[in-house]
Amino acid sequence: SACDTIRAQRNLYLTTGTRLMSNLGEVLLTIVADTCGRHDTLGGACSRESNTMRYALEKEHMHACRDSFLCGVTEWGHGLGKRDITCNINFFMNVPVTPEGRLTFEDGISAPGRYVELRAERDVVALISNCPQLNNPCNAFNPTPVRVLIWN
Repeated sequence: SACDTIRAQRNLYLTTGTRLMSNLGEVLLTIVADTCGRHDTLGGACSRESNTMRYALEKEHMHACRDSFLCGVTEWGHGLGKRDITCNINFFMNVPVTPEGRLTFEDGISAPGRYVELRAERDVVALISNCPQLNNPCNAFNPTPVRVLIWN
């Protein structure tokens, strides 16, 4: 849960040493390495509804992270659904807060080869969506692949 992670860390920004928390206040993961240094905790996941409001009615058909999360949790099963998806963290996404308190979606500052390494502190189910958004600069208007490695 991004909300509980922010509250526990007393910081909007994540980096090496940050503990990612569940919505029950339990430590799930710890960031043990971070070569990017910018990760969004406030912007949330795009959805068909938010895309329609931000970019126009004709954009509604576009893929959205929220839909990817819903498909993933449904496919995994175990009785999970929409209610089980908490506020997410957007690794590698640059969403600065202006002095007036507004969020802005800026060009990504990551690059090929940069990474975040997480250590699981318990068994976790992680939903990952490589943002398919084509209408804001979060991925230079050109979504590219992400590589995920899991080891025991």
